[in-house]
Amino acid sequence: MSELLTTLQLADSAFPTGGFSYSMGLEAAFQQGHIKGIKQFENFVVGCLENSGSLMLPFVISGYEHSGDVDEIQQYDSLCQACLNNHVENRASIRQGNALIHTSCQTFVDSRFQRLEKLLEDGKVKGHYSVMYGCTCHYLGLSKSTCVETFLFGVLRTVVNSAVRLTTIGSMQAQNIQFKCLQYIPDIIERNISRTVDDACISNPLIDIIENTHDNLFSRLFHS
Repeated sequence: MSELLTTLQLADSAFPTGGFSYSMGLEAAFQQGHIKGIKQFENFVVGCLENSGSLMLPFVISGYEHSGDVDEIQQYDSLCQACLNNHVENRASIRQGNALIHTSCQTFVDSRFQRLEKLLEDGKVKGHYSVMYGCTCHYLGLSKSTCVETFLFGVLRTVVNSAVRLTTIGSMQAQNIQFKCLQYIPDIIERNISRTVDDACISNPLIDIIENTHDNLFSRLFHS
């Protein structure tokens, strides 16, 4: 099968990885009045992309490059657990990572997915999404560039779709914003592609702080 077709399936919003229940802090930002217009929403989206680039891409790349080494996977998963001290993001990362591997086991014929699933079942890894995503892309034969691009595309799609479901913007407007924000992804990748997990960091701490308050909302549409 071609790389394009495999990529389309993995990046499809219908591929069940749990991202549908995750707003990346957007719901809290809207409810608390941090976003009051389209420009502020676009800034929030870019901030989420920047955070994912500086904090998560190193783990995606590490998972990709060391997908064949169980000990390395466990190490990077543990480091990711230590870095995600925001309990809301930590919870979402584990849920999505586990869902990704369980779905991949049922979808793709590759014993390496079963190996990861066994590590999850035995409690040897938490299964953080970034590390699991890197492993998944490598197992499916996708290039590293495709891996990091689709990872950030998933972040962008998640935030924009969350805004539509919160009825703060319409579907057509959402597509326009998503297309505009796609232009930031190549630059974010270029600035973070050589970053190691030791250099992983949050570049927009305000978004992280807002997201951390999600569980305190009076009413919530999203789980995280």
